[in-house]
Amino acid sequence: MRPLTQYRGTLGLAAAAAAVLVLVACAPGGNSEAGPAPSTPVATGVGGEPVTLKLLVNSGVDVAFYTALGERFHAEHGNVTVKVENQDYATLTTNIAHILAGTNVPDLVRVSQLGNLIENQLLTNLDPYAEAYGWDKWPQSQFASTRVGTDGKQRGTGSLYAAGAGFGLTGVYYNKTLAQRIGMTRPPATVAEFEQLLAKARDAGLQPIMINGKDGGSVYPLQSLAMSSAEDAQAVQDWNYAKPGASIDNPATVKAATTLQRWGQAGYLPSDVNDIDQTRAPAEFVKGNGVFFPSGNWQAPALDKAGAGQFGFFLFPPGDAGGPSYAMTAAANLGIPAKSPNADVAAAFLDFVQTDQRARQDTVTLGGLVPAGPSDAPAPTAPAGSAVAATVSAFQELLKSNGLVGFMADATASIHVNSLIPQTQLLLAGKTTPEVFAAKVQSDYERDLGR
Repeated sequence: MRPLTQYRGTLGLAAAAAAVLVLVACAPGGNSEAGPAPSTPVATGVGGEPVTLKLLVNSGVDVAFYTALGERFHAEHGNVTVKVENQDYATLTTNIAHILAGTNVPDLVRVSQLGNLIENQLLTNLDPYAEAYGWDKWPQSQFASTRVGTDGKQRGTGSLYAAGAGFGLTGVYYNKTLAQRIGMTRPPATVAEFEQLLAKARDAGLQPIMINGKDGGSVYPLQSLAMSSAEDAQAVQDWNYAKPGASIDNPATVKAATTLQRWGQAGYLPSDVNDIDQTRAPAEFVKGNGVFFPSGNWQAPALDKAGAGQFGFFLFPPGDAGGPSYAMTAAANLGIPAKSPNADVAAAFLDFVQTDQRARQDTVTLGGLVPAGPSDAPAPTAPAGSAVAATVSAFQELLKSNGLVGFMADATASIHVNSLIPQTQLLLAGKTTPEVFAAKVQSDYERDLGR
């Protein structure tokens, strides 16, 4: 990975959109038999009648981001008022099917896992809108993760059910001042080098890693360690996409769980890691309580705001020097509920956030995300030396090396809340073994898929 100091401002994000999720082959065209398509011909545009477009998103960064996008949309379409509501990630993930089956249904909803929503026909098939707006002419790899087969399980094929403004990316933030104190002059080249830095931080009386174990942040380094250990992410990607026979009950996962558990025992993680949530973790990191903070690019705008130029970002290191680097990525997806009263306006909003130049700039500046959209869309910018610039530079590096992988947390509708979070908490608390961890998560996965 090139030094982050070589990054100089303008970001070639239009090209990035053309190669998103490159570990997956470009998705085929839609399948009209999968899920409910609009019952009447779709219309582009928003009409002239007053409309309140209701968005339901995750708490935290999502709220300010989608509120800003809503204001942009309203400025272009004065008859449409965008109302943003939110629930925390775990609550929304748990309750989303009930919400979409109810009577007070939003027009757009933040969706991370699709399976049961497709199986129960709770989301609108977006293939007609993709044809109407020309999304089917854009690079199709960016839509692979939100295409679902007729069984409602296997992703990467079938019809389109969600689209988003941009893509997340995980890696490791670092406090530049504290990193300098422990002798870090460049990002670690291997996991072993990273562990040496963690030991130096602990020995210097610093908190080596700040992370939110309460709501799943500790799953990020676990997945990164599994991919680094295997030096290949295909097994994880197959698992994420529910390929037949996919399993993570394997030596790479066991080794990753062993390493993460050892980090906890060595004092590299906070002693109360399982009580720290995604609100507290970045706040503690900003205050200097943590040299490193494994998280995603959605944190970058707030870190830049809290301390411009004070925080850097690097990709999680490989197992061996010169080996492949991998990072988790996923679109910030919005789906149109089957019961949405304003589906055409909702689709117009989805098109707007991917194509409008100012909205795409907000996607970088406010959301910290790499914009989605057509390959010839305008390229947003970010200040040189900022955390935002560093995350997008890292994204571009991964595009060159085919290093983008989906989140294990999105493999099934309940795997994150009901399995990965509690099992990782047990692992860090010393109440389960790495071998039992890997077997239990795999068993829960197979249960979720009905296998």
